[in-house]
Amino acid sequence: MSEEDKQADLHTKSLPKMPVFEMFSWLQRNQDELLTVYQTGLSSGSTIGDQHFYLCGIANRALAQTRAFKHCVEDRKELVAAALLRLQLDTALRLYALFWVTDPNDFAKQVFHGKQIDTLKAADGQQMRDKYLRKKLVGTYPWVETVYKQTSGAIHFSNRHIFSALDIKNAETGEAQFKIGPNVPDQPLDDYADCVAAFLHNNMIIVAATRDWFERFDPFRTVNQ
Repeated sequence: MSEEDKQADLHTKSLPKMPVFEMFSWLQRNQDELLTVYQTGLSSGSTIGDQHFYLCGIANRALAQTRAFKHCVEDRKELVAAALLRLQLDTALRLYALFWVTDPNDFAKQVFHGKQIDTLKAADGQQMRDKYLRKKLVGTYPWVETVYKQTSGAIHFSNRHIFSALDIKNAETGEAQFKIGPNVPDQPLDDYADCVAAFLHNNMIIVAATRDWFERFDPFRTVNQ
């Protein structure tokens, strides 16, 4: 594990205790850090390869989803926030795929031309389906498995969406009211603490991985410019 990965894992263990608004500040700092990593990394190479296009796509997706996630939490849109957390985890999984192939530039080129990542193979010959990517990342970040399972029900229609439309008054008698609307304005912000913490941890490993790539794996990097 690189030093950046160790630091990200350390934060993963400590940040859940932070208040949501404090984690929002961390999210902003994390976005700024990601942009700095890319500015430094892209200016340190002698040329641009297909893996750089791939990495820039990762950055754009991560930044866009982070902004949307924060807005959803502030507006108490729990279902959409959970779906965005799952999509951000997908971003991290696809980023790490770049580390696990034999020829990153050829891999990135195939994705650029429309190939689905789950149809391509890793260096060990395995197809890079979600289960494979998740298992690889769980070795370093065990919490990924739990987040993946808990948020998958937010992507596809499930009982999670049904229960969101019900306000259970009495579980024993089955008394309930329908609760239909785009958000839950009176929902306590603290209810989102675990979701925000998981999103922040996700973003931190994205920053750690991209920095690691630019510093140690970029074949076009010019040292000591």
